[in-house]
Amino acid sequence: MLSSAVFCLVFIAAAIAPAPVAILCGGVLFLQLGKLIAGFGIRPVAAVASATEASTRPVFSVHVATHNEPPDMVIDTLNALARQDYPRDLFEVIVMDNNTGDPALWMPVQAACASLGPRFRFLHQMGVTGAKAGALNIALTAARADASHIVTVDADYRVVPSFLSEAAEALRESGADYVQFPQAYARSDSRPAGVDMELEDYFRTDAEMADGAEAVLLTGTLSVISRAALTSVGGWSGQTTTEDAELGVRLCAAGFRGRYIGSVTGNGYLPFTLRDLDAQRYRWASGNLRTLFHHLPVLARPAGRLSLRQVRAVVAQLGAWLNFSLVPVAALSGALILTRNPDSMLLRIAALCVLLSLTEIALRLLRRGLHDRRPFGVVVQAFAARLALAPVAARATVDACLPMELRFTVTAKRPETAITLRDVPLDRLILLTLVILAAPAAAAAEPLVWLAWGAMALPVPAAVMIQKQLLRYRTGIATQGVMA
Repeated sequence: MLSSAVFCLVFIAAAIAPAPVAILCGGVLFLQLGKLIAGFGIRPVAAVASATEASTRPVFSVHVATHNEPPDMVIDTLNALARQDYPRDLFEVIVMDNNTGDPALWMPVQAACASLGPRFRFLHQMGVTGAKAGALNIALTAARADASHIVTVDADYRVVPSFLSEAAEALRESGADYVQFPQAYARSDSRPAGVDMELEDYFRTDAEMADGAEAVLLTGTLSVISRAALTSVGGWSGQTTTEDAELGVRLCAAGFRGRYIGSVTGNGYLPFTLRDLDAQRYRWASGNLRTLFHHLPVLARPAGRLSLRQVRAVVAQLGAWLNFSLVPVAALSGALILTRNPDSMLLRIAALCVLLSLTEIALRLLRRGLHDRRPFGVVVQAFAARLALAPVAARATVDACLPMELRFTVTAKRPETAITLRDVPLDRLILLTLVILAAPAAAAAEPLVWLAWGAMALPVPAAVMIQKQLLRYRTGIATQGVMA
């Protein structure tokens, strides 16, 4: 990753050229202040409902994209879709399996579709390009001719029987061109509540805020989109690794209205290891930032279709997972470790950046916890989850700014109970080493600096805590089985 090279360069430059590094940290400080103000300056405002008096019910084509998925899990998802209370002649389900080489993984799903009847169709293709976006475009072309709306459901999501009925009602009541339901994770009693809250915060904060602006972005599963709107903007795109958010920006820019529906209509699996959680967060942060860069000309256009309120909502959603602390951490640790008399201005600016990042995380989750009346212990666990993921979010933020290819990665969904070397977060170990090496100099520095040094250390114990919680979670899933 190029972010590692950037970290090393800043680390060394902090000792030999502190002034330019201080200026760079000043720029980061400006970005952090902007993110903090945006997060706390925008308040949810209820959108005006514009119900439609549709003479006919929507016809849904439900698309489930799969790639190297456990067949029992996918079949569980299909069985849940088969139990919908929506009229049977008004929906179909298309499973689009792409690039799965092992027949043992896709043939049982094919057989399950055949047993569920003609409403369930199975497609299998090799050589599909564009990752999930490419698979969804194939499913789109295969959808029944009279389908009015496309529904995306992830391979691990078990929807409630009323899902499609609720989707139809949401479309009627809102008059929106597309609606997004929240992601939820409730498939085991051992589910880590803190990780769950940390992930839920996006929907409870950013999506709800965007709902008032009718500028909600899609999140990949439990999305319901007008087929006419989807085809008019060119379908799905594999330009970024977050094809869902990218499509949402294009829909908003084209004048289509999107709404967030807060009711939980399905649940899936949390990532089973910290490394899997890392991969997911890396894709979300880097993919959304690349999406922001790609559509910046449209978002910044003064006379465009998007209002200032909508632009702020879109930018807030795309920036929700970003972390700007890589450069300040590299500068602070480099100055403390490599020099006997570090530049005081550099130390103060870098330390302020680190502490501001910590403050933004704490205030955001504390506000959410107080608003939702969450137990204090759960809020602390959510804070730990966000801290544990800060290093990977910081790497993703820098990588997205650099000319490198970002690849789509599928989150593993096999709950292995053993911890292997793959689960050890190397960047946390490196961070711990830097914290130890910087300890003598930090202890002799002013309070602002040693407070920032202490903040640098927090992701390490936070990662240990989350790793243990995820171990309990995947052990519970493995014990209960995929049908739990």
